[in-house]
Amino acid sequence: MDKSPLNASSVAQLIGMGSCLREAARARNWSALMRLDAEVASLLDGFDPGLCKPTELAAWKQLCTAHENALLDCQREVRRLDQALEQMRQHREGWQAYAGSQDWMPEERAA
Repeated sequence: MDKSPLNASSVAQLIGMGSCLREAARARNWSALMRLDAEVASLLDGFDPGLCKPTELAAWKQLCTAHENALLDCQREVRRLDQALEQMRQHREGWQAYAGSQDWMPEERAA
């Protein structure tokens, strides 16, 4: 977006993007969030809130809040995955020993 003021369709687009961000975060749809993040960045490239009318500024602030909340959700998921991976690393030797002690060959069926 150049530094020109927003118009009604831009405001609707900001509101729609905020809704999409909230929904993707709620659904834990990380690939959609990644795509939406890029779309938000493109939409707001060169954006100047100082040139906005109050309704435009409100839509922008709602989008910012939705984006910040989605970012926090992503950070929480990264921490959860880090913890799960660390737990797997800690138990790897035990799982390997267990797997090595098992007979994993399929049983032959009587004909």
